Amino acid sequence: MTFKVLITDDVSAQGLAYLDAAKDVSYDIVKGLTPDTLAEKIPGYHGLIVRSSVKVTEKVLAAADQLKVVGRAGVGVDNIDVTAASMRGIIVTNTPGANTVATAEHTISLLLALCRHVPQAYTRLKQGEWDRKSFMGIQLYRKTIGIIGMGRIGARVAKHCQGFDMKVITFDPYLSDEIARDLKVTPVTLDELLAQADFIALHAALTDGTKHIINAEAIAKMKDGVRLVNTARGPLVDEAALIDGLKSGKIAAAALDVFTTEPLSPDSPLLELDNVIVTPHLAASTVEAQSDVGTQIVLQLLDALHDVDYRNAINMPFTDANLLRTMQPYLLLAEKVGSLQAQLSDKKITRVEVEIKGDDIADHIKPITVGILKGILSPVMDRNVNYINAPHLAQRSGITVSQTSGLNSLDYANLITCRVEWKGGGQRTVSATLFNDREPRLVQIDGWRVDVRPEGIILVTYSHDRPGFIGQVGTILGAYHINIATWRTGRNEPGGLAISFISVDGDVMPEVLTAIRNIELMEEVRIVKL
Repeated sequence: MTFKVLITDDVSAQGLAYLDAAKDVSYDIVKGLTPDTLAEKIPGYHGLIVRSSVKVTEKVLAAADQLKVVGRAGVGVDNIDVTAASMRGIIVTNTPGANTVATAEHTISLLLALCRHVPQAYTRLKQGEWDRKSFMGIQLYRKTIGIIGMGRIGARVAKHCQGFDMKVITFDPYLSDEIARDLKVTPVTLDELLAQADFIALHAALTDGTKHIINAEAIAKMKDGVRLVNTARGPLVDEAALIDGLKSGKIAAAALDVFTTEPLSPDSPLLELDNVIVTPHLAASTVEAQSDVGTQIVLQLLDALHDVDYRNAINMPFTDANLLRTMQPYLLLAEKVGSLQAQLSDKKITRVEVEIKGDDIADHIKPITVGILKGILSPVMDRNVNYINAPHLAQRSGITVSQTSGLNSLDYANLITCRVEWKGGGQRTVSATLFNDREPRLVQIDGWRVDVRPEGIILVTYSHDRPGFIGQVGTILGAYHINIATWRTGRNEPGGLAISFISVDGDVMPEVLTAIRNIELMEEVRIVKL
């Protein structure tokens, strides 16, 4: 098979060299694509490499009949409809580390330029004016900088600022106390940061929760004369509120590398303000960064296309292909558990609870849960369900998913347990394990202990444990020339209710099920295919 890759922007020569060396890959470079023209171009391509200027919309993804991977040469993926990609099972990957140094250094250059009015003084001098009095500056020394978002870039900016003897405070809900101590930064609330910071640097990802994190309300809480730097994403800032703050003097100055709409319009009010420094999204524009980001995204794309590795994939439950291969028996077992639950449930499943035990799988609850969801959804969906879209499809279907404990007391080295609930109050718990790390077994259904290989066509019966039941079922199957491969029964007590898993070698016709259902001792019979 030959993989076709579409590249919509500049990629380093070294990155293209890796594509040239791949014997099963061909590529095209087409620049200046709009969402409409990209939608027309994308059919037939397996890989897509973009930067920030190209929008990968739902329309584009709907037209992408062969697309497997979208590679973003850069960090932010707000120009990619990740949810739509995930729903279609398309991997989205970015390069979060390649631009770190360049972006952090650009942030510091803008901070210094703000303090010393470098662009304004340069422009005045170029105009023939020797004006020193108009450009009295301030120092970074012993000032407080508030960094919103303490990821790779924010952490590096913090380190640089500490080199200027600045105090670093940060707002990042995902920053642990341990990492904060290692970085020598002080975690605070957003309101505390706004009130204390002399400088504010934005390094947060753009999400629904961070859009316009700097707005009129936030600006009102800032110290008078604060200075703001944004090298992250334009929509983090409400530009209208920022302009008001700059005009009023509440914000002494701002340095912006990113904007709500790019390119920045020539008639933007930001360009009319003397206390604003603007650069045209240059933070990642260094020779080293562009070479690194181009090389990294090509290598990531090639590995993902060949199922070698999925590093930096933002919508996969795992990124290590070696882990995928190692965990494959457990993931297949999880799918079987989910599929059994779906086929035995009376109504639409609304809740899924998962518990795992054992050293081999204890750290892999996420991919195992996704495997269970894949198994639950595959029998009832009219589309392909995979490890990328299963969580999104479950959410869209109204299924609540949680990790839990206390579902069972079985003693196995490694055990996967799943409880589902469906509309009307019904529920079922299924436990499964691998014997010798390769032999899949269902070991418990609700209160019944069993030993069932989950594969093939299986009749699942609930019946009263009385003499003659097995013979009656066997007689009916024999009359229709259906061979029994295995029969496994679980019961809690003699004469009580029993569950049987009857594996057969051929399809079971409706009239066979009707005949078995009419057996006097029968409570319920289902057919499942695993």
